Amino acid sequence: MFSWLLLIVLFALAMLDLMVMLLMAKGVGIYIIVFCQSASFLFGWWKVRKMDFNLVFYLDAELKKGQPIIKELWEEALVLIGACFLIIPGFLTDFIGIGFLLPQFRQFCFDLIDNNV
Repeated sequence: MFSWLLLIVLFALAMLDLMVMLLMAKGVGIYIIVFCQSASFLFGWWKVRKMDFNLVFYLDAELKKGQPIIKELWEEALVLIGACFLIIPGFLTDFIGIGFLLPQFRQFCFDLIDNNV
């Protein structure tokens, strides 16, 4: 059930993102849109290339064991998520990705995760 809900939310986000990009392209022009999306893609790709994907497997294993995970690993995971959001084309996903790269937003997300896990 959760996977279907996540799929529906991601599809709705993609459609909303497409609508925002089309409206922005009408206003400022397609070249600026292409430049901004290319820049965010390259920055996200650069951040992902610097990250260690073994972190994802380690977090999954520790969660399955029921072990507490230290804050620094959660922050690294949120940076990885933010970089992945920057790779996805669209302004809304770029704003979400930039949010995950900001330390204040990561602290807010960590507080949410810490209270729920």
